[in-house]
Amino acid sequence: MSEVLKLILTGMGTVFFILIMVVILGKIIIRITNMLAPAIQVATTSKQSSAEIEPAKLAAIVSAVETVTRGKGKVTFIEKLSE
Repeated sequence: MSEVLKLILTGMGTVFFILIMVVILGKIIIRITNMLAPAIQVATTSKQSSAEIEPAKLAAIVSAVETVTRGKGKVTFIEKLSE
């Protein structure tokens, strides 16, 4: 029974360690990429101005983006997609 317990703990410990390493390395790669990659700026040539969108809907969209991105995102263009 003792060997089984050691084997289970060793296996779970190894998996836990590898998952932690994946998370840490992923965060490091993301930070390096964000520092080295130039920021992409999109030209704002819109067919529909934001004045055509109801102010309440525009406020809700902006609020949702700020909440999801924790204040790092910014709404620059809104376009209604037709299906």
